[in-house]
Amino acid sequence: MVRVGSYAIVLGAVGAGLFFWITGRLEFKDQGYASAFLLNLIGSGALIIPVPGFAAVCGAAAPSLGLNPALLGGAGAIGAALGEVTGYLAGFGGQALAARFPFYARIHGWVLRRGGVALFILAALPNPLFDVAGIAAGGLGYPLHKFLFYVFAGKVIRFIGIAYACRYGIDWITRFS
Repeated sequence: MVRVGSYAIVLGAVGAGLFFWITGRLEFKDQGYASAFLLNLIGSGALIIPVPGFAAVCGAAAPSLGLNPALLGGAGAIGAALGEVTGYLAGFGGQALAARFPFYARIHGWVLRRGGVALFILAALPNPLFDVAGIAAGGLGYPLHKFLFYVFAGKVIRFIGIAYACRYGIDWITRFS
């Protein structure tokens, strides 16, 4: 029952975020941390719609907005980790489509052998293969709470790094303008 409730919350949040994005109510200049959270939730959760969540964190890290890069990275990481549950659910429901992906067997084996370490590394590194890792974890019945922990840990490192790089990169570039 807890698992069904968790799924309903994540899918509801993705749906609400998608609604705000489509209706134009989701701008990081107006919403700050909430936009970083929601755009990453949508980007990680809606596999069909390409929403680059890292761009929201990077854009919101502009010095002129005055947002804290560590908090911004944390908000983006929470949204991204929760959004990745959709891939986990897809794996939990069946892996037939993912099994056709060329790297699926390798990633599935890595998640099977290394578990949390594999999820952490794949979440921390910018790569398009994490959805496959989420599907593999769901298909293997990897515990949801552990999945979320390792994915969040990897994403928080990634997004805080992106926020600081963009903050100081934007500041550095504007000095030459």
